[in-house]
Order: sequence, then C-alpha cells, then structure tokens
Amino acid sequence: MKPTEHTFAALIGIEGLQWHYHIPRFQREYVWRKHNWSKLLEDIDDNDPGHYMGSVICVHEAGELSPTSELIYEVVDGQQRLTTISLLLAAIYSKLTNEAIAGNLEIKQDDDYIIKLNNIRQRLIKKVNVSDGNLTWGIFKAGKMTYCLRVQPSTQESNLDDYQYILSEIGVIPELPYPKNSGNRRIYKAYRYFRNHIPDDLNGLYDLLERIYRLSFIHISEASQSKAFLLFETLNYRGVPLSAIDIIKNKMLSTLESKYAIKIDDAYEEWQELLDNLPEESDQDRFLRQYYNAFKFDPGIKIEKITRATRSNIIVVYESLIKKDAKQIFNELIEKAQVYNQLIDPEEYPSSTMNTSLVNLERIGAVPSYTFLLYLFSLDERCFAESNAKEKTVELMCKYYFRRNITDYPNTRDLDAINIDLIEKCQTEISNGGKISYSFISDVVLTGKGQPSTIDSLEESLADNLFENNEGMARYALARLNETSNSKEYAPNLWARNEKGLYVWTVEHVFPQGRNIPADWVDMTANGDKEEAKKIQGEWVHCLGNLTLSGYNSKLSNQSFSKKQQKSVVNVFGNKIHIGYKNGLALNNIEFSTNGNVHSLATVKEWTQEHIEARNKTLVAMLIKLFKFDNE
Repeated sequence: MKPTEHTFAALIGIEGLQWHYHIPRFQREYVWRKHNWSKLLEDIDDNDPGHYMGSVICVHEAGELSPTSELIYEVVDGQQRLTTISLLLAAIYSKLTNEAIAGNLEIKQDDDYIIKLNNIRQRLIKKVNVSDGNLTWGIFKAGKMTYCLRVQPSTQESNLDDYQYILSEIGVIPELPYPKNSGNRRIYKAYRYFRNHIPDDLNGLYDLLERIYRLSFIHISEASQSKAFLLFETLNYRGVPLSAIDIIKNKMLSTLESKYAIKIDDAYEEWQELLDNLPEESDQDRFLRQYYNAFKFDPGIKIEKITRATRSNIIVVYESLIKKDAKQIFNELIEKAQVYNQLIDPEEYPSSTMNTSLVNLERIGAVPSYTFLLYLFSLDERCFAESNAKEKTVELMCKYYFRRNITDYPNTRDLDAINIDLIEKCQTEISNGGKISYSFISDVVLTGKGQPSTIDSLEESLADNLFENNEGMARYALARLNETSNSKEYAPNLWARNEKGLYVWTVEHVFPQGRNIPADWVDMTANGDKEEAKKIQGEWVHCLGNLTLSGYNSKLSNQSFSKKQQKSVVNVFGNKIHIGYKNGLALNNIEFSTNGNVHSLATVKEWTQEHIEARNKTLVAMLIKLFKFDNE
C-alpha cells in the first residue's frame, strides 16, 4: 500500500486511459442527495483550486499491466464522490454541446473548445477493442462499439443503467433505451440538478471544469478487499484537528500579550465569553466568516483583494485583522458574538414575535441570512425609520429563505454576495443621512441582486416530490401547516427532541415508500397492477399530499391504510390512545375535496392517487398563502 496524491485530472487521466474505477456489485446504491450536490458545488466554488476531496481506497491485485490492457480498480471508499463528479462532468459536457453554445460556428471551430470536449469525453468513457466472447464485468456494448466506463456506478437500484443512459443522452455513446422511471431515481436527479445549477456561459463552464480537474485526492490501492476495508476503518478513526477558530485564538492571544501587554489569562477569560455565545464549532467558524462579510464596508475591517471571507481564506483574513489592530478586533468579536447568539439561539430569550420569527428562520435553515441580520441587529435604534423594522425584516427573511430553500434559487454560491450587497445599500442610505425602513429593505431584497424566484416557481416546487428534494423543508412545511391549523385541545411540540437529540415527531409516508409495496396497497392504489403501483409511488410518494407527521412511525410502517388511520395502543394505565391519523393532529384534519366530496386524512375511506393529488393541491395552496410576499 503506497498512498499517492493526485488531482482529479490525473486520477481519471487521459494519457494511456488505463485507470478505471468501478463500484463492486455488492456495494450499496448511489445515495447522495440534493444537499450533498449543493455542498459539492459550494466547496468547488468556495475554496481555492486544489481543494482536498479525501481518499479513494481501491482494490487491485498486483500484476503486470500490458500497454493494451485495462486496469480496473474496485472502489471501496469514494464511490459517492467519484460518481457525483462524473455526473457533474456529464452536465458540463451537455451544457457545452447545447444549441446556445455549440450552434456558434466560431466556438465549434475553436481548438480549446474541441480539446475540452474531448478531455471530458475521455474521462467518462473509453472505447475498447474486445470480441463479444471476451466481454467482462465493466465492459459493455452500445451500438457497434464496445466501451469501458472510467467511473462505473453501483448496479444497485438501476444506477448503472441510468448512468449509461445519461451518457447516451449527452451523445458520448450511441443512443440507449430509456430505463423505466429513470427520472425518479437519484442518478438522473443528480445530473438534472447539476444541469440546472452550473453556469450557462462558456467562461463559467471553463472555470468550473478547471476547478474540478484540480480537486485533490489521495489514491490508495490494496491487493485484497479485507485489507482495503481494514484501511478504510482505520482512516475513519481519526483525531480532531485544530479548527480555524483555535488557530485564530492562539494568534490573537499571543498578539494581545506581546503587543498590548494584556495578560494572556485575562484575555482567555474574555475569549471564553465569545465561546459561550457560540457553543458549536460550526457556529464559531460561520460567525468568523459572516462577521467579516457583514462589516467589511468599514475601512478598519476591509482587507484589500478579499471581497468575502470563505473557508479557504478565513485564517488569512484574521491574520490581517490581528495585524491591523488585534485589540479592536478582539473587542469587536466578543461584542458581536452576543448579537449573533440571539440569532442562533433565540429560544433563550423572552418570548416575542421577533424571537418566534428567529426560531422559524433557524428551522428553515436560513443561516446565510445571519450575515445581514448581524449587521442589522448591531445598528443603533436611531438608524431605523420604524420601531418594528427589524421585526418585519426577520419575517421577510423567513419568507425569502423558505422560497429560496424550496426552489433552490438564488444559488447557494450567490448568497454571500447578495447579503453583502444588501448591507452596502443600507450603509450607503445611513451614510447619506437617511434611515432604514422596512420598505427600503424589502425593495432591495425582492428586486435587487437577490431577487427571488416567482410564486409560480414556488408553487411548482412545493407540488413536486418535496421530501425527496429537500427532506428538511418538507418537515418544516408540515409543521407550519399544523401550527397554523391546530387547536388548543391538541397542539403537541413537533420540534421536541429525544435524549439522542433526534426529533420525536418525524415525517410519515401514508402510501409506503419501501421498494416492496404491500399487496393491499397495490390493490387499493392500482387495482392489483404492481407496475402501475410502482409508477404511482415513484411520482407521488414523496409529495406533501402523501405526508404527515407522527411520533410512532415504526408502529405504522407498511400497514394497510385503514390500520394506519385507526391505529391505537394501550398505555401503562390500560387506556387506548390513538397513534394513527385519528390522533387529533390538525395536519390530519385539514380538509380537501375529490369529486365534490370533502375528506381529511383522518376521515377518508381509501388512499389513492386521486386523494394524494387533491390533498397535495390543498396543502400547497395553504403554504403559498402563508409565504407569499406582500406584493404578490
């Protein structure tokens, strides 16, 4: 075993084309989801070229490699990353060959353009010369040619079929038949996500491609599966390295002692105040970045050539700030950490409409908004035109980030710039003698650089398989629907957590989501047609209309609809308590109509596609009303 460091360009090289990475048949299917795809694009964009992507652990028996043979590594660790990056390359190839770009004769004849297309194609596929009798695992025929995939996904859940179809769709191999229900599975959804979220212009695509090629991996090859898995377990049993805030703290305290004669013990005690307000390491790291981005309009804070703080430059930012004036930045950070604490932990403060909105903002996952809110909450009250400007702004941010997280627009990579632009416009207004009003903030947010998607786009995204696309937002939407409809008789805390920190109430699929659909569900939804039931499940199982919340998911599981609806258990006092859809939860009593008949999840007699669609339409309409902007 000899670990070697490679860029992605070298790992999936085009010189010799002999290294291939195939996922063994017994490995699990592709499981990455939207938040993983988004994080990958964010990491590629947010970090300096050469971003480290971890290790790729493979199995290959040692032996001589002839000039014409293929070296196929069996991947033990790295399948999700390699598969995802290959799908990203496929999306870039598709964008580069679409009509808008490839229709330009000048571009089509450009040598650089042609080379880039060839390089992508050769990192996705290789033509090989073997006879039909010599076809082995990893080698397949398409049209009249025989191919070897440079990265071959798992065969589980039709991953390989879907991946090969994508390659045929973008034109790097001959046309293949469409695998049934491919569009509802993860491989194609990942490809489609990247198609919708990467740049459309040539320079943007070229820059992204270069960053992908420069991603850094550690390549490790073992001679057996047992050794490879042992290594995998060993590498994943690792210590905790110094965080950015640890490094910055050490530099800060030593500078305060040497330059300002402040006792290091005294400075450390004050630093602990900052940590008390930012209990989680993730909060600390984000606070450091958002502090710089929020206040860099101040000449005393701004660092030349650093337009925003990122994970890759955060230490450089604070080394420069400490060098400028360690004492001032030290006091500033401690003061602003108190403000930040109210944003991230509003439940610690007295109950108010403001704090209710801040709690909702946290539940939505709107942490990018904290950059602007840190600035806003740090302003003197005399800077505001109305006494409730901050309160109304937080409500606006709830609506804005609910829509952003549902529609995935604006892109994550643009949010820092959007918040910084909003801050600069507010600061300019104040510097010119004006005051900040809610209408001023609302106008910048809704019509400026961060203009949100349309309400039609929000409606379309809500009506889609929301749980599959964004599990967290699906749960939040259900909880808010229940909150706006609940009664005093039964209003459980849907955000309560158990001793392990997990939610007590979790998302329950009415029509079960498992691969093996129970016979009674096949009969009820598709008149006994398994294929039709599978199709309905693929199209509707993860939409809001088929979801509710339950504290007893494991007890409902795959049971028949009537049992799920009527389910009750006997408690320790011998009383029956409802745990099914007749449990009194307001979410289960929201009414919807089919063929002129009014139902609810608690009262309807059966559960078919028609009922799912009708309830879905009702819930989406309620959310639109709840989260639309004032001018819509």
